[in-house]
Amino acid sequence: MAGRRVLVIGGTGKIGRPLTALLRERGAEAVVLARGPGPGGIALDTADAAGLEAAARGFDAAFLTTPLGPEEAAIGTAAVAALRRAGVSRIVYIGIHNLEAMQAIPHFAAKIPVKAAVLECEGGTVLQPNFFFQNDLLALPAIVHGGIYPMPIGSAGVWSLDAADIALAASNALIDGKGLGAAVNLCGPEALTGPAYAANWSAALGRPVIYPGDDIAPFLGAMEQAIPGFGDWEREDFRLMMEVTQTLGCPATGADHAATRAILGRAPRSHRDFIADALKEETPA
Repeated sequence: MAGRRVLVIGGTGKIGRPLTALLRERGAEAVVLARGPGPGGIALDTADAAGLEAAARGFDAAFLTTPLGPEEAAIGTAAVAALRRAGVSRIVYIGIHNLEAMQAIPHFAAKIPVKAAVLECEGGTVLQPNFFFQNDLLALPAIVHGGIYPMPIGSAGVWSLDAADIALAASNALIDGKGLGAAVNLCGPEALTGPAYAANWSAALGRPVIYPGDDIAPFLGAMEQAIPGFGDWEREDFRLMMEVTQTLGCPATGADHAATRAILGRAPRSHRDFIADALKEETPA
């Protein structure tokens, strides 16, 4: 599919930005669709299904992320239907690892009907990543300057991975058809707990970084300060996400690791690799 047209819906996000760059490097014409897409992009709210259908005509493939919020399921299923009406033959959607097991979290449950709609498409693929390393960036000042890792991940363990690896998996699905017709779990190379996250940051910084415990309230307060528009719905969603994660973790199986390596074509990056890059950006030469 190199040289073909790919619509990157949500192309200004953590995955969309590196994905757009990868697609263009591989010769695809990648066009960003977002509220503020930048030069050459399409300015549109994903909730505008009629506008999305019109914008998607002439594209061979589309990458789809859905916006966090109480209308996510409705927006996502309508978007899939719009892409199908527009004649888009390949749709790659970003779901979440262990979606059904952790559906007590509202934004996990919202993705289940969207996942089903995508997999009904002949050219549909659902990528299901574990937690993102990039979540750390929301707390970077507290980590680097305060010596605290404040994300209340708990001790059950998550298999986080780099958003850049998710973008690579998406580019391979869109261009090469890897994972076509399937839900593909994506995970990082190791289980990470709250204390393990802190230990990795401590090793990279050469000074103590502590994990203060599993209290969720301070984390929610920090998210209100860090995320514009963080309201009551988001507060409850994030609270449940941390409660469920502390209880269940977000585990990965041997099959998940094999699926990740297969769609990437290599092993996923480690948390320590991510930290090294994050610190280079924090303190440029």
